[in-house]
Amino acid sequence: MKIATIFGTRPEIIKLSTLIPQLDMEFDQVLIHTGQHYSYKMDKIFFDELKLRDCDYTLNIGSGTHAQQTGKMLIELEKVLLLEKPDLVMVQGDTNSTLAGALAASKLHIPVAHVEAGCRSFDKQMPEEINRILVDNISDYLFTPDENSYKNLTCLECFPSDKVYLVGNTSVDACLRTKQLNNQEYLKSYNLEKRRYILFTLHRQENTAVDRLKEIIMALNMISGRIKVLFPAHLRTRKVILENKIEISDNIILTDPLGYNEFMGLLVNSKFIMTDSGGIQEEAAVLNVPCLILRDNTEWMYYVEMGKNMLVGTNYDKIVKVVTDLLENDSKFVEIEKIKISINQGATESIVAILKKELSNIKTI
Repeated sequence: MKIATIFGTRPEIIKLSTLIPQLDMEFDQVLIHTGQHYSYKMDKIFFDELKLRDCDYTLNIGSGTHAQQTGKMLIELEKVLLLEKPDLVMVQGDTNSTLAGALAASKLHIPVAHVEAGCRSFDKQMPEEINRILVDNISDYLFTPDENSYKNLTCLECFPSDKVYLVGNTSVDACLRTKQLNNQEYLKSYNLEKRRYILFTLHRQENTAVDRLKEIIMALNMISGRIKVLFPAHLRTRKVILENKIEISDNIILTDPLGYNEFMGLLVNSKFIMTDSGGIQEEAAVLNVPCLILRDNTEWMYYVEMGKNMLVGTNYDKIVKVVTDLLENDSKFVEIEKIKISINQGATESIVAILKKELSNIKTI
């Protein structure tokens, strides 16, 4: 049986990194990279570090508006799928590559498996939320990462329960697969000490609008007067900062995007992280690092509701207040660290086992 796995961004590569080798062992797998992320620092470095094989197809779509990007992907993906004729298409997450892959397959009547299904922020202003909803509704196998996402599909949205599987989170498998999580060698490169700095990332389209980005950076500048800040800047974010001459404090260490191993090493040794990334919210929880979410909502409310992560928003006063309270009260860190989350490995194995069973049934029929 042939599976086509479609992806195009850094988070997808990381979260599929444990699945890809397993699927290669069990199926005839075709890897299709849309090229949504295309620089070495945002793409190829992760194949190298995670020891993934080369893709069978790289479409080099690049950037553009949502419509341009998704439209180009659909055209090129259809060509590949017509040529390869897979028995199933696998997509992950909520990107434009996810949507285009699922749409192209569905239009060709190819079954779709969605990894990380059922996640909801309940905010349709987020393009990712639209992608999640659409992909779930045209998928045949819905692999959910936690109970909240499972209930979103089976209870709130009334999906047939035989299509929905609670398998756990592949990002947990990817996180624990990395062998250099506690490596402090990376700290020397930036003259940092364990627990004496914070990590900061920002990349979402709504947060890189000039006025909002200026407010967030202004808060970060204030915070950096109290503790060192390491800021690996996404290419989009750096471009807005440079074009609009947004001032960055000398206490902020601004770098290019980091590789997975280096980022994980810096994350696990930080005092806490401030981010708008969905994937990093998961990784921080797994590594027991407090995470301040620079958004008004999140698809990972599971961690917020249990007190592991905090929704901070993007307002200057709120950001500064929350960070100041944390820095002045070490007991809050102790409370967060004591909160135990269920770290269930094995999502990868569960997904592969389900697909083997289901696709063998299809073949028999």
